[in-house]
Order: sequence, then structure tokens, then C-alpha cells
Amino acid sequence: MIGRLQAALREGDLEGRSSLISVFLLSLSVYISGFSLVICSLALMITVYFTKGRSLKTVTAFAPFYVLIMISGFFFDIGYAIKVTIAFATLLSVGTLIYSSKIEEIAGALIFFRFPKKLVSTIQLAVSIFPLLVNDLKEISEVIDARGLEYYKKILKAFVSTSILRALSISEALFSKNFNYNPIYEIRSPKRKDITLLLLSLLLFLSTVPLNLLDLHSSDIYPPFFQ
Repeated sequence: MIGRLQAALREGDLEGRSSLISVFLLSLSVYISGFSLVICSLALMITVYFTKGRSLKTVTAFAPFYVLIMISGFFFDIGYAIKVTIAFATLLSVGTLIYSSKIEEIAGALIFFRFPKKLVSTIQLAVSIFPLLVNDLKEISEVIDARGLEYYKKILKAFVSTSILRALSISEALFSKNFNYNPIYEIRSPKRKDITLLLLSLLLFLSTVPLNLLDLHSSDIYPPFFQ
């Protein structure tokens, strides 16, 4: 599980602005369509192709969570639980697009869209730390000698301690270097592949608008206990 997540978080070669906009459009498409199986499938295929299959590693890494969602379906609505599971897997796949670009280019995309530099710097730091935390989790899991529930208890305890220590070391390093919230960013022209990704994401988003207009108040969008 952790190894697959590590592989999925490796930087790719997609242009930052194209990745960021595509994530936004594809995520909106999934929600606006009411978790439509067709829309989710198309969004999943787009992300799998443009991440060169790495998004599937993210999807499979979170398999235990799908089981929990499906179990909840027995208490509410199994049909809705299936739709939520598919939508959740799709959104995880879509999110992998962020890590298919350099972190500096994601920061550059936010700067391009006039986000405050302080906010961009904070987001850049958070996005950069996540792969490190995953690596820490993998190292911890390799040295823990236990089985069953005790194994997960030890991992959780060690991971929380390691995360706190890493956060403290990072904050001390930033303080010693007079951190001024100026993000390190990069902006480059999109290539044909980036434009293709953007156009496909836009087309999928536009295809969901008529669906939403035809059934604006569809109960399929909301869980049964909200009805």
C-alpha cells in the first residue's frame, strides 16, 4: 500500500497550470454529474493516461477505505455507497495529477492565478512534505515487528511522533533561514500533451452541465440520510 503511494507521488512532466485547472475541472465534473458512473469512468481514464498509470497506484493504495465505505452502505443505502466509492476512487486518481507536475510549477500556477504569495508558500510547503511523510511511514512499517491490530497501533504511535519531530525540524530550519513566505516557483509554456489534457478535462466538465440543468435538484447527489 505505502509503496504504491510512494510511486504515485513521484513528480511527472505535466505543466503546472494545466494540471491544476484539470484537477479543478475533473473534480467538478464528478460532483456536478451526481457521481455518474460514466463521468467517473471517463475522468479516471483521462488521469490514468496522463499520469502514465501512476494514478492507479493511488487508487489501489486506498483500498481499505473503500471497504469502510461499502460497509456503511449496509446501514444507509448500498447503491449510494457504491457510487461514493467509485467517486472517491476517481477523485484520488484526479488528485494524482497534482504530483504529475513539479511542485515549483504548481506554485507557479497559483502565482499565475494571483493567489497571495503567503498562501502559495504554505501550500507549496504542505505539498512538498506529504511525500516525505509517506516515506517516513514506509520506513516505520519496515522496522515494526508485530502483527494484527498491535502492528497498526505501533505504526500509528511511531508515525505521530515522527511527524511531530519532522514538523519541529522543518520549522526550526525555516526560522534559521529567515523564512519570508516567498515561494520558489516556475512557469513554462504548456506542451501539446498539456493542452490535450486541459481540453479533455474542459469537454468532460461541459458535458456535465446539461446533466445538471436537466435535474438540478436530483437526490442522487445527496446521501439518503440528508433527504
